[in-house]
Amino acid sequence: MTIRYDDALPILVDLLKNSMPTEFFTNNLIYRDADGVLSVVLRDEIPEELISNFENNASHLGDYISSPVFLTPDDLFDTDLQDKTNDDWELVSTQNEQFYIRYVEKRIVGSDWVRGILTDTIPAVPPIIVFASLKGGVGRSTALSVAGFEFANRGKKVLAIDLDLEAPGIGSILLNHDSLPEFGALDYYVENGRSEISQDFIDNLCQSSYKCESGGEIYVLPASGKRCHDHPENVLGKISRSYLETNESGTVKTFLDKTRDMISAVCSNLSPDVIFIDARAGLNETTAATIQGLGADILFFGIDTPQTWEGYKYFLSHLARYKNRTTLENDWRYKIKMIHAKANPGEESEKAYRDNSFDLFASYLYDELAGNENAEGLPDAFSFDLDDYSAPHYAWPIYMSEAFYEYDPQSSEKIPKNIIEKSYGDFIERLYDRVFSNDA
Repeated sequence: MTIRYDDALPILVDLLKNSMPTEFFTNNLIYRDADGVLSVVLRDEIPEELISNFENNASHLGDYISSPVFLTPDDLFDTDLQDKTNDDWELVSTQNEQFYIRYVEKRIVGSDWVRGILTDTIPAVPPIIVFASLKGGVGRSTALSVAGFEFANRGKKVLAIDLDLEAPGIGSILLNHDSLPEFGALDYYVENGRSEISQDFIDNLCQSSYKCESGGEIYVLPASGKRCHDHPENVLGKISRSYLETNESGTVKTFLDKTRDMISAVCSNLSPDVIFIDARAGLNETTAATIQGLGADILFFGIDTPQTWEGYKYFLSHLARYKNRTTLENDWRYKIKMIHAKANPGEESEKAYRDNSFDLFASYLYDELAGNENAEGLPDAFSFDLDDYSAPHYAWPIYMSEAFYEYDPQSSEKIPKNIIEKSYGDFIERLYDRVFSNDA
């Protein structure tokens, strides 16, 4: 039988479980390298006879298993593997059961996906709201724009950041070419670690898009600034380099690290009340930075189609590996909220979306209650009823409206306020309350 990527880990775990001491998985680690090859990192003393027998019987495991199978952190030239606090917990399904193992995965690209969930917010930075989706065309950027104007009209200073580097939206929605700043997020990622990031450079990343009498204002940090528009031949080259890690005096910085640094630098002078981030659709390397790395509230947009639920299944099943690496008081799962985009008005439509969303969250992110002493309502259980309004799966609706099909806030023809209220009123109120409910 040919061993495929999906087969290798369950087979290895099953073999170890049947041939090693009962407590083997307590301290020892399974390591997957950048090529996908699995090894067992030993932290305990294991009898040589057991290791030798296992190696002799492991020849059928294929090209996804290292030879030898058992290694030490020194063998892998990675002393960090000695520290158990760096381990992830991976739920593995073997032929007979499911259980968690200690697991570390290395990647050449997308390494931010396996860093876990960073629940710490960025120091001296206001609340961050990430507008995310698995597919484009769900009205994510439009919702961000509408919310930005409504918040500004209530006297809030909003910073809108476009991190959809390959399909920019917010910059062109909220700024025309003449008002673009010189640089954009793409320039920051390319220059960071390679040339000087001066205060003048930071000051030229953002531009005001809208200011009202209430004192509210929208600032925009576009994906692409004037430099990209004036030198379009360089954009693809910049994109390919924007995801690369840099090494500054021995410190490796990933896309996530650079994103946190950029936000911190911009906020040091701008002092916004809230940050809206337009994340790239899909499961790109950049998505990990916005979803897992900013301590942000995450709004997951979708429409009620099989493609939506299939896509979110991939994403939530990945996040599930981190659900037991948190405390209830600081549980990152509370920061997720589903958004029912382009919804048809009516309870039947909203209930259908809620049912599908609940099934997905119950399968992956909610704690199982069956056989669990920490049943619903007790401190250590993260679980919700289907109709619990506060639950992450209980979606906020944004209602379908033809008025927003060709939405252009820079146009002289403004959408009437009653139309905005009809489609976005509930969404705006709930989001505003989520961000500012603790304000005095």
